Amino acid sequence: MHDLVMTVIENILIILVTLAAGFIIAYLKKRIGVEGMLRIERELALKQELAILAVRFIEQVYRDIGGPEKYSRAALWLSSRLEEKGITISPEEIRGLIEAALRELKDEFGNEWAKTIETL
Repeated sequence: MHDLVMTVIENILIILVTLAAGFIIAYLKKRIGVEGMLRIERELALKQELAILAVRFIEQVYRDIGGPEKYSRAALWLSSRLEEKGITISPEEIRGLIEAALRELKDEFGNEWAKTIETL
């Protein structure tokens, strides 16, 4: 009888430990997932802000060069700043960020942007 009680207790402990381990693993996965998403969100915000700075910088400094050359310089500036921060980025992502920043600035400044470009 004593052996039977000990076996039942052992089985109950094994089940409880297994359940506890499962809950701990689920919690850790969820926690790491949330932190990972926050990290990705912060990284994207940084990339977007730097892309806007790149476009503004290039528009201000290199007024005398054309579109493709401006893009190349903005892409180089953006990738350099991100590399300084330890962030790797693909050429396609750079292009998308710069195009989005340019569209945002054009929408923000509207007609004034067009007038500035025409006078150059």
